[in-house]
Amino acid sequence: MIQVRLAAPGRAARVTLLVLGAALLRALLLPAGDVFSTIVFAGCLLAITLIERSDPPPRPSPARGEGDSPGFSIRAVLAGLATGAVLLVPVMLSPFSGRPLAAFWEWAAIAAVIATLEETAIRGALYQRWSEEAGPVVAIAVGALVFALIHLPRYGLGAMPLDTAVGLALGGLRALTGRVLPCAVAHTIADWGAWFWA
Repeated sequence: MIQVRLAAPGRAARVTLLVLGAALLRALLLPAGDVFSTIVFAGCLLAITLIERSDPPPRPSPARGEGDSPGFSIRAVLAGLATGAVLLVPVMLSPFSGRPLAAFWEWAAIAAVIATLEETAIRGALYQRWSEEAGPVVAIAVGALVFALIHLPRYGLGAMPLDTAVGLALGGLRALTGRVLPCAVAHTIADWGAWFWA
């Protein structure tokens, strides 16, 4: 049975505000250039992740399977690849973009880094704090909403339902696998597909 605990959020709310603040800062810095605003955003997400990792929760460690399992797992990568393929379906319904393949590689590296940092912040730190304070269902829902909101300046209101659905899928993947790695893989695959179809 799934339980939802509704305690007064503390650390979870702090992490949520930090991630949303990083996205707001990115949006405000866009006039200074996309590269600059993206670097600042990435730095903020990295800082959030590192601070939350170095500042352990006051509660005991989660039960086996609930926290981030250490090490590399083929199953985790395969789960990420499978979820990424599913996330590509709506993107592939768009016309082929015709963007040159030569320009893809540099963009793909940057997209992979940003997707991974978003996942370590949202499906890592944010998910962990909300899961501890209110349970995994709330952690998935809040993560999906935050994911949609941080993409709002870039993709607009029209993309909110799709971004929320992607956030729910990635949060579900995090809950099922107990890891952030498959979420980062799935997010990266979906972003790479957007180069060709969006």
